[in-house]
Amino acid sequence: MIRPMVTGDLNKVVALAKEMHAEGNYKDIPFHTEQFVSTISGCMRNGFAWVGEKDGKVVAGFLADISEYIFSKEKMTCDYGIFTSKEYRKTRLALQLIKKYIEWAKSQGVREISIGVSNGHESDGLGKFLEKRLGFKQTGKAYKLRN
Repeated sequence: MIRPMVTGDLNKVVALAKEMHAEGNYKDIPFHTEQFVSTISGCMRNGFAWVGEKDGKVVAGFLADISEYIFSKEKMTCDYGIFTSKEYRKTRLALQLIKKYIEWAKSQGVREISIGVSNGHESDGLGKFLEKRLGFKQTGKAYKLRN
């Protein structure tokens, strides 16, 4: 089951994000809980903040926001992440959350819906899934140089 995130879900979503952070491409960048909670709060007020449950337990969270293009007043959405407990990463919960995100984004009148695949979790498989099952198109690659 999926549903909008409520304040009582914060600790669980933070724990899920920390779990994924510790095993992903960003593990060498410190995780600041207060910063993450601030992002969640913003998404709950003005963006997209949903969770997935299994047997009444929150096992996934999805955060996204809306912004304007830097060159236009048109709106676009970008996700902050789908944070999923390891044992539920390849289940229908993620698909349900992504479909709800797309539905929400369309209801907001956005021009473009984006989902990033950058944390190193099944990125090739997720990218192919987004393209083949949901109609997303890959539009480039990100290159990073860390200090």
